[in-house]
Amino acid sequence: MNFFKLYGLGIKNYWLGIKLLIQHRLYWFILFPIALFVLIFLIGNYFEQVEYSISSDVQQNLSTIDSINGLIWKTIRIIFFDQLHYMFTKFTMYLVIMCLAPVLAYVSEKVEEIITGKVYKWNFFQIVKDIKRAVVLNTRLILVEYAIILILLGIGTLIGGQVRFYIAFVIPIIIGFYFYGFGYIDYILERRRLDIRQSIHFVGRHKGLAFALGSIYASCFLSFDYVWRKFPTVSIDNASQIFWGTILVVLFILAVSAPILTIISSTLSMHEIVDLSTNEFSVKKEDKNGVDENADNAN
Repeated sequence: MNFFKLYGLGIKNYWLGIKLLIQHRLYWFILFPIALFVLIFLIGNYFEQVEYSISSDVQQNLSTIDSINGLIWKTIRIIFFDQLHYMFTKFTMYLVIMCLAPVLAYVSEKVEEIITGKVYKWNFFQIVKDIKRAVVLNTRLILVEYAIILILLGIGTLIGGQVRFYIAFVIPIIIGFYFYGFGYIDYILERRRLDIRQSIHFVGRHKGLAFALGSIYASCFLSFDYVWRKFPTVSIDNASQIFWGTILVVLFILAVSAPILTIISSTLSMHEIVDLSTNEFSVKKEDKNGVDENADNAN
């Protein structure tokens, strides 16, 4: 498939994923992203408050700092907490993929079971391996994207006007789409026992799917984040508060649903590309007596 067909495939399976989510009652898994979002928000808010507190302290007591070392130390603290806050805002989407690794892996396996009738034998060590791989891979993706962002910001400082905006802000967001989608596709590739190098090669040949998954996933987050930050500036009249409050609630639901819907879409899309039922590491679903349920139902 070419880029645009793969992109369309990923988008289509988001809609099919919503139906599957409801039909097979997988929506309760959304509770995990909700809990994680609250935790990440509290931690990120804490870093922001500490950074603001240190900065205010420096401004108010600048005249009392009696050495250059004291000023340098406070400056380092400001930069440190500023970067932590940046990491918890800019790379929240990666943190979600990493922290929800066990949940996303399980949901993906469940979807694969639904569409293929095949399952994977439970293996605790494999679960640990899945989590470790998700952390390692997404950490690498964070570092690569962060390096690209720094390079683009450097280029942006040399260029003015509208071009600077696209280089410094728009292009990094688009690049992020690919990396986010990569993280979700890798859950399926790992079950096929592809190593990270092979995974990189596979996703590189299916960029359209990665961009489709990542664009919807990121758009849900970014839309909610934008409205959340702008909401305090909304007019105080009841009509405006109700309207934008409703929009905010809807966007929040989309944001917390995005991880689950993305892994479902990723699994459905990969099935159309490689036929997941052919995976040699999966087995036919059997009942408690070891009888093939599909064969039994056919009889």
